[in-house]
Amino acid sequence: MKKLLIPAFVIMCLVQWFVPAQIIVEQETVLDEGTLYHFKTAPIDPADPFRGKYITLNFEQSHILVTDDKEWKRDQDIYVWLADSAGFAHITKVSMYEPEGTDFVKAKVDHVTSYEPYTLWIKYPFERFYMEESKAADAEQVYRGIQIQADTSEADATQVAYAVVSVKDGKAALKDVKINERSIVDVVRELNGEKSPE
Repeated sequence: MKKLLIPAFVIMCLVQWFVPAQIIVEQETVLDEGTLYHFKTAPIDPADPFRGKYITLNFEQSHILVTDDKEWKRDQDIYVWLADSAGFAHITKVSMYEPEGTDFVKAKVDHVTSYEPYTLWIKYPFERFYMEESKAADAEQVYRGIQIQADTSEADATQVAYAVVSVKDGKAALKDVKINERSIVDVVRELNGEKSPE
């Protein structure tokens, strides 16, 4: 019996290491080989609390008009077809079927409005940007400040926040969040009086 337990234990350990390693390799492949898209962020829900190690991102391109609200179900897998429009990601189509010959992201249906015009809201797999916990709170405040400005008549048109997302074969990896072409990590570091690493 003991002879069987040791190999079984070794196999179990290998499986536990293999799955996370495979996920990491897959993400790195998407980051290295994928097409970069800039998803312009939209104002965040002020009632949505900061969660500690990440900031929550909302996107301008997070919904699209559809002809029927009955064929789409909450949390259903969908394929979001993408194109570049003036330097930012633009949704061209949403489908239940995986497309060929175009960049797309596999996502989920968040919800569909039950009144016309029917609007399908998308739940992307890259809505959280993780950071060192001591920096994430500052990043949230900077990001929230930009989004609040975007909602006021005094908004500075040069203040643009967006996520840099790498897309490959339906998979997506969030690479960075930028404010006016600068990484939010560098903006926070500067606010805290820290020097950028060489």
